[in-house]
Amino acid sequence: MDNEQVDLTRCGGFTEAMKIAALAYDRGLPVAYLNVTASPHWLNAIPNGLICEFVAEESTNLREQITRQKPRAVDGYLAIPEEPGLGIDLDEDAVRRLRIL
Repeated sequence: MDNEQVDLTRCGGFTEAMKIAALAYDRGLPVAYLNVTASPHWLNAIPNGLICEFVAEESTNLREQITRQKPRAVDGYLAIPEEPGLGIDLDEDAVRRLRIL
């Protein structure tokens, strides 16, 4: 099955992503998204959301280091955070430690 993979960080944010999702919907295409922080919110807001790719490799743990919340898939599903904004808090100490100037 063909689908559109939209990256909110590269396409121009939520507004542009909504336009892309609408174009895909008009063509009968589902939409997948790859960023685990923003994607549950966005995919829940469109009628043609397909999947949220969640990579759980040990070597890809940057999100685990810089956020206080640790998203986990349960029975194949990610919960949509209910806190304000994206529902995450940055670990400012970790961000400072990992910052490259």
